[in-house]
Amino acid sequence: MNDALKPVTEDELHAHADGQLPGSEIARIEAWLAAHPDDAARVEAWRAQNEAIRTMFAPYAMTRAGDAERVAASPQQRFTGRFPVRAAATFLVFVLGAATGLALPALIGSPATATPIFEQASDAYAIYTRDVRHPVEVWAGEKDHLVAWLGKRLGEKIVAPDLSSAGFTLVGGRLVPVDGTAGALLMYEDGSGRRLTLMLGKAARKDETSFMFAANGPVETLYWKDNGLAYAVTGEVGRDVLRAVADECYRQFQS
Repeated sequence: MNDALKPVTEDELHAHADGQLPGSEIARIEAWLAAHPDDAARVEAWRAQNEAIRTMFAPYAMTRAGDAERVAASPQQRFTGRFPVRAAATFLVFVLGAATGLALPALIGSPATATPIFEQASDAYAIYTRDVRHPVEVWAGEKDHLVAWLGKRLGEKIVAPDLSSAGFTLVGGRLVPVDGTAGALLMYEDGSGRRLTLMLGKAARKDETSFMFAANGPVETLYWKDNGLAYAVTGEVGRDVLRAVADECYRQFQS
């Protein structure tokens, strides 16, 4: 197999965004990004987050004995040290989201448990909202059956929120995997055909409540956790729209 066509791992993409790839690997990754615009957009978003973090903490920059040895570590060792950087990036996204004033619980949880729902919600949005004939398994005309079926699979009582106040109506829903267990995906559409999704899945910790914004290219996600469930609203819409939708979802789930 031509090296330029070898699949690129997420660790390699993160390393490229951080400027930590060996020189011999850069051409291969650049070729991959040229052929995969979604991955290229993710890398650019990570670079922007890294730059924002560096700017935020520049007044506190310092060096310590042993820093040079850590920088010179092998690529594999550098990959295993990715978590602190990714955690800091996630924290920055939370700070920016919290500043918007969304009327949701504002206690941040562990990025290790929050990130998967964003990634899975973004992927599900990209796959299903672009399907013309079969975007959902159960259509809105069978709403009662839909919520009963999905709720039974999740082991939780759920609702399909009425989002008409935000200009969206229910298309339907489907069963999807969330962190290896049953999850629900509800799809909505506005009068122009613009779609967004609401994903629900089991949260890793029932005592954890948080909300965060994240982006994958033009696709924005606002996700949070409450009462043992994780939620994610995703769409190619402005964050003000996501805030309005998420606020309405949260209100109806609490009622």
